[in-house]
Amino acid sequence: MLAANETVAAAESLEVRFWNDIKDRGSARDFEIYLEAFPNGRFASEARERLRKLQSGAPAAPPSKPAEIAPAPVPTPTQTAPSPLPAPAPAKSASADRDCSHCPEMVRIPAGSFEMGSREMFPFEAPVHRVVIPSAFYIAKREISLAEWDACVADKGCAYAPAQTAPDRATMPVTNLSWDDTQQYVHWLSKKTGRTYRLPSEAEWEYAARGGATTTYPWGAKMERNRVNCSGCNARPSDGPVTPGAYPPNAFGLYNMLGNAAEWVEDCWHDSYRSAPSDGSAWVTPRCQERVLRGGAFNSDPRFVRSASRYKYDFDVRYEANGFRVVRE
Repeated sequence: MLAANETVAAAESLEVRFWNDIKDRGSARDFEIYLEAFPNGRFASEARERLRKLQSGAPAAPPSKPAEIAPAPVPTPTQTAPSPLPAPAPAKSASADRDCSHCPEMVRIPAGSFEMGSREMFPFEAPVHRVVIPSAFYIAKREISLAEWDACVADKGCAYAPAQTAPDRATMPVTNLSWDDTQQYVHWLSKKTGRTYRLPSEAEWEYAARGGATTTYPWGAKMERNRVNCSGCNARPSDGPVTPGAYPPNAFGLYNMLGNAAEWVEDCWHDSYRSAPSDGSAWVTPRCQERVLRGGAFNSDPRFVRSASRYKYDFDVRYEANGFRVVRE
């Protein structure tokens, strides 16, 4: 265990590293995240002043050069994948099924254990802790689509109809949803099918997103081009979500777990993982106002589309980048 002075030094080092990373970007969202993570930090006054200027339309500082993104590696006969926990089934052999023609396609995720969280970036992603997923579960192969949401609206199970248009509503993810909206969908789907559908817990979501990998991203330590739909992650800028197949699935056969649409999970927001459940269950408290989003979105930069990335949002507020996928018990 770290001594008190070592713990303080580690926190200060993290704060300085984060500040140095964002201070020249000129992004209001970066300064908001800094102030939420370090409200009394050594750079808090400067962050508030910069945020005030950005929000009032004052000229922002010039952005620093984009974060370096490694090219996708060329496989060689000697390359090996990171040691997984547990060993995931290859995507091509993942078992998938659906309960009805307008139900999401589900993929079976095996039981196992993993190290949840990260020491790399933000204090609210720590401490890293072992979580045991005691039994297999099914999770949607992709985000809930516009057509799947349409079916709920048509059946009067979902009250809100997002103003989204897409040539392929069968696979384009539905977004601009609040956490409350997702609850209407899972209750409706459970009633229609006689099965229990719900949002994944944070632990289930991260376990599924990692696909057995222990690295920062499911494919390795660095962001690689053409892996996910996010801001600055590819040669072409991203201006919205895309359909599955534009980017490869992870080792469990799941599409767009990172980037594309930020995904609501069941848990209430907590500022760290201290006292978090270790059995894969959702961490909830009565009447919590903030719920957790995972995976980042099409407008997130590579820092926010890591397997451990997490953020919060008011449970009853909609945002254009927020969607979801479901779990079936």
